Amino acid sequence: MSGNIGGLTLTPGLYKSTSSLAISSGDLTFDAKGNANAVFIIQIASSLTTTSGRKVILSGGALASNIFWQVGSSATFGTTSVFKGTVLAMQSITFNTGAKLDGRGLARNGGVTMG
Repeated sequence: MSGNIGGLTLTPGLYKSTSSLAISSGDLTFDAKGNANAVFIIQIASSLTTTSGRKVILSGGALASNIFWQVGSSATFGTTSVFKGTVLAMQSITFNTGAKLDGRGLARNGGVTMG
């Protein structure tokens, strides 16, 4: 998995990216297929970004508490974007004006900035 993942529907499992990921053309959906215990893990070697207004959507019983984003550098969430899950960033996390997170944002070496 690489590049823009907007418009995709992901089912439970482990997803790996050897570069950066973006949600920039369409929203991203997590579909638990009726299993409320379904876990989603997204490992990103570099950065994670969303563009303005993009959303992470939960379906099929998916829970934000079962989505984990491991980010190799920094995460940046665009203006008014809506994101779900636990974001574990090696560097920093930036939420631009109006961006919302249903979950947790944890940065190891930098700060968490909310616009």
